[in-house]
Amino acid sequence: MGNIIYLTGAPATGKSTLTRGVGERTAEVTVFAYSKELARVASARVGRVSIGQHDMRERSAKLITREDVTLTDQELIEFAAEFKKQDGFLVIDSHSVTIESFGFRVTPFSKDMLSRLGPDIIVCLYADALTLESRIKAKSGGRPLPPRSELNRHVDLQCQVASIYAIETGAHLYFLDASVPSPELLSNFMRVTKISENLER
Repeated sequence: MGNIIYLTGAPATGKSTLTRGVGERTAEVTVFAYSKELARVASARVGRVSIGQHDMRERSAKLITREDVTLTDQELIEFAAEFKKQDGFLVIDSHSVTIESFGFRVTPFSKDMLSRLGPDIIVCLYADALTLESRIKAKSGGRPLPPRSELNRHVDLQCQVASIYAIETGAHLYFLDASVPSPELLSNFMRVTKISENLER
C-alpha cells in the first residue's frame, strides 16, 4: 500500500529543493506540490492564464481564497486515496501558514479532510531566522523579508500546526533541521521516512 508523507515547514526551509532531490534518487516517490496545484485552481477561478509562485508568495491573501484552498484540499484527498491503493511514497509538499501584510494566516485541513488524508509520516522542516533571512535575500522568489522575530514566529506556528496534525492522526512526526547542507537534509529525510530502506531492497 502507498505511504503518505506530509512535508511541511516555513518558506525558505527548502521543501521544494528537498522534493526535487528525492525525485532524482528514486522513481518510487510521487510529489504533490500543493502550492502549484493551488495556483492552478486560483488561476481557473479568476480566468488568468497562470498565477505563478512569485504572485502567490507576494500577494497570497489577495489572490487565494478559502474556497481555492478547500477545492485543492479535496483534489489532494482524492489523489491520496487512489495512491494508497498502490505501492510507493506520496510526498505532499505544503505549508498552511502564510505571512501576510496584516500578520499571519493559517488555512489548515479540516478534521474530516485530515482524517481522510491519513498521513503515515509528517516531516516539518525548521531553521533559524539568520538562515532563512540569508536564503530569502539570495533568492526571494516573491517572498517578503520580514524581521527575524517574525521569521522565528513563522517557523514556530508551522511547527505547531504539524504537531496538531500528528496528534489528530497518530502519524509519526519528525522535525528536521533545514539549516544543514542540502545533501545531509536529503539523507535525514530519506532515513526517517523509510524511503532509503525501500531503495536498499
